[in-house]
Amino acid sequence: MPTMKSSILPLLLTSFLVQCNTADKKKSVDVEFSEKVESEFIAGHLDRYLFKTENLSERFVDVWIPESYQNAMDFNVIYMHDGQMLFDESLTWNRQEWRVDETLNRMMDSGEIPPTIVVGMWNADNQRTAEYFPEDALTLRDGEVSDELLSSFPNGARANRYVDFVAESVIPFVEDNYPVKKNREGRFMIGSSYGGLISLYSLTKYPKLFSGVAALSTHWPGTFDANDEIPDAIREYLKRSLPKPGSHKIYFDHGTETLDSLYAPYQQKVDTMMLELGFKQGQDFKSEVFEGTGHSESAWADRLDVPVRYLLRP
Repeated sequence: MPTMKSSILPLLLTSFLVQCNTADKKKSVDVEFSEKVESEFIAGHLDRYLFKTENLSERFVDVWIPESYQNAMDFNVIYMHDGQMLFDESLTWNRQEWRVDETLNRMMDSGEIPPTIVVGMWNADNQRTAEYFPEDALTLRDGEVSDELLSSFPNGARANRYVDFVAESVIPFVEDNYPVKKNREGRFMIGSSYGGLISLYSLTKYPKLFSGVAALSTHWPGTFDANDEIPDAIREYLKRSLPKPGSHKIYFDHGTETLDSLYAPYQQKVDTMMLELGFKQGQDFKSEVFEGTGHSESAWADRLDVPVRYLLRP
């Protein structure tokens, strides 16, 4: 594990109020600095904040600071979901992690990608599915499977609130407090499973904010059983809502084992849709299959460099 370097990040305010103007009212979120996380398991360190908002459950947001961090740099930012699973396997429920810090440090050191920090938004546990499933897609299909999925959400669908939270609260906070690029070209989003779905959904809702998104092991079925109803609804939504070809980079992948064994037929239909819309494989969209891999943080960690390289390299 690389040796830690002392942070040169100036001390931030312990409480920061973000106010977001919307058409109907002004929303606010209170942000409190929680702790600086240093560990033998983390290359660099995390600045951990607690975000409290009126419309969603409170949650931690981690800002990963690489060992090469310097205030004078303009960093790209990758926004990632399931933030508690990204950096430290000693604290995760399944003792797995994405190894984001090790992978990005290595890629920056070799010059493969420009200076980059990562913002990990923790999921809200039993609200995860409700926050990550593309809410507007549910309106495009009526059926038993969709009804069953919606009934499993404790307080109803919340994806629109979640993408607004990221766009209107998390991103402004990061850009006010860290030396990062403040344009679309410097912002990216990556997620897996349901996190892949919400990454795509975020792009449709805020295309002017992000340059590219990656959806690993995208959970097209919505449930744990194969079905056509939900994947068809998501695909119809994407067909109507994706930004025009040539304007962004969109990455998909899946494995072939465990839960990922369900995904091939759905992803093939999505790939066909992308081509019909005018996207070009290998240019503004990329779809990969990783034979013999399953649905886990370890599997995503092993190939994280693939989407990162595709998104961040010119």
